[in-house]
Amino acid sequence: MIRPLIVAALTVAVLAVAGLALREILAGIDWDEVRAVLHAMPAPALAAALALSAASYIVLTGYDVLSLRLLGRRVPYPIAAIASFTSYIFSHNLGFAVLTGGSARYRIYRRHGLSAAEVGQIMVTAGVTFWLGALLLLGVMLLIVPTVPAVAGWVPSSAVQRLAAVLILALLGGYVLLLARRGAPLRVFGWQLPLPGWRVALLQLALGVTDLLIASGALFVLLPTSGMELYPSVLVSYLIAIIASLVVHAPGGLGVFEAIMLVALPQVDRAALLAALLIFRLVYYLIPLAIGLLLFLSLEAAALRRPRARRPESPERTDFT
Repeated sequence: MIRPLIVAALTVAVLAVAGLALREILAGIDWDEVRAVLHAMPAPALAAALALSAASYIVLTGYDVLSLRLLGRRVPYPIAAIASFTSYIFSHNLGFAVLTGGSARYRIYRRHGLSAAEVGQIMVTAGVTFWLGALLLLGVMLLIVPTVPAVAGWVPSSAVQRLAAVLILALLGGYVLLLARRGAPLRVFGWQLPLPGWRVALLQLALGVTDLLIASGALFVLLPTSGMELYPSVLVSYLIAIIASLVVHAPGGLGVFEAIMLVALPQVDRAALLAALLIFRLVYYLIPLAIGLLLFLSLEAAALRRPRARRPESPERTDFT
């Protein structure tokens, strides 16, 4: 009981600090210019952002499909896709992934014979998939980008940057090698968590990297850029902002994400960047949230209309390691 209160208090504190920081960052911004940029946003850029956002959520469904296969459960893809989509849009926008996204997943999967423990394992595997992709991309970009964007006024030296990259990539390499020699499933707090084989781990890396590349691309296409030379800086900034938002449990990264992006990309016109961030939040967060709510409520309404006596179907077990 105390832990959730502490987490909630810390989240409120972080949001307050992020709000104050964002207020300072936006001091002196010309809001008329921001509105002008919003109104002048090219239709092809908006269409590309929408398409890339949709593609990102499609890739995210692969997290659940892979997790189910690893767990040895077969659930129809449309059900897994809806469970994944609704879970992620709730956790993306509301934070507290276990409570929000986890509840949505459980409500959907339990009708197909999965237990709460199995849904928890799906969430753990999906979370690992994201972090594998995020760490791999961050490690590679720290080696490629000469100087990472400044955050909180601090820019690491090139030596520190390279050292961090090597440590991250070595950690990931060690993880894959460990899986190649794995034995029994991992036991955590009484749970038996099936570990993937190294081939599945590589697939997790590919899924995580693909998702983050596409999601960051949805923001990039909204920026007033003349070429791809800006994308590496945008990608590094995006990774840092997303990771920071997750670490501090900020709902949707609200305030935290925007503050980091605005500080990390000083080479982009401030009004244009802010306009892009506002549209990105609408396209990647709010529109999917509205769609996800409709899907989730439709499923709940359909479940209420079914006869109560009907037992949930038991999915087949498979072996996928």
